[in-house]
Amino acid sequence: MEKIVIIGGLTASGKTALAVKLAKKYNGELINADSRQIYKYLDIGTNKDGIITTEQGSFIDKVPIHLVSFLEPNQRYSVYDFKSDAIKHIEDILSRKKLPIIVGGTGLYIDSIIKNYKLETTSSSAPRAELESKSLPELQQIANQDYPESYLALNKSDQSNKRRLIRLIERQGINNISKEQSQYEYLFLYPKYTWKELLVKIETRVEGMFKEGLVAETKRVLNLGFSKNSVALQGIGYKQVIEYLEGNFNSQKCIDLVKIAHRQYAKRQRTWFEGKSRNYDLNIIGNFEDAVRAVDKFLII
Repeated sequence: MEKIVIIGGLTASGKTALAVKLAKKYNGELINADSRQIYKYLDIGTNKDGIITTEQGSFIDKVPIHLVSFLEPNQRYSVYDFKSDAIKHIEDILSRKKLPIIVGGTGLYIDSIIKNYKLETTSSSAPRAELESKSLPELQQIANQDYPESYLALNKSDQSNKRRLIRLIERQGINNISKEQSQYEYLFLYPKYTWKELLVKIETRVEGMFKEGLVAETKRVLNLGFSKNSVALQGIGYKQVIEYLEGNFNSQKCIDLVKIAHRQYAKRQRTWFEGKSRNYDLNIIGNFEDAVRAVDKFLII
């Protein structure tokens, strides 16, 4: 069975920096598993720091990174799309005798490779187009009947929001999909962190995004003709900036809301990756030397 390395974890935990160093040491290439970094034009708010995209592909510190900046902001991309594309890149990288390293914080993306998702058509795992064709009352009925706890946990506004309901149904519907043994032998590296230090990093990162021009970047994408309702512009940071541009609150309130959104996202990631129900075999990595020891052992066995 072919071997791959996976580096997953929370936002701002140092995943990408670790991945780049390992790729250089082990002749590897990276495959992005961040559902925000797949979109074009949205760089600051998705933290593509150091990633350069050219006609030859995307690179970070001269290391190739795949599945970055290849979709328009209004294009949908499912977990099954990711799995299919990621496997193509894994096979290509392996064929060139290099080490595939999947890096990112989108748990579903990583899960689709580890657990080898197979699509089943049910009311809860139906293709997005089918869900989008349903009326708001139909979506509310599906969510309330199939996932009452999750549905009732939504605020009243989200219960009347088709996009939010579709996301809830798709995410909860993952529990109904067929899963098989991974077709790859994998090592899952998980950067060690302390929650207090991580929150400081998140605050600093968000402040840096605004200094680098997050507001101007959002304006540029809107000026390209993309709707504020485009899937990518509903992501963390861009959604709040659009509300600020519409005059709903001042700039400091916008920054504060983006910080809150990133903290909430980190909490969801922690629950996903560290929850016992996921049954992940996480190798907690405190530093680069720990990672090297783990990878050396993995590749030798």
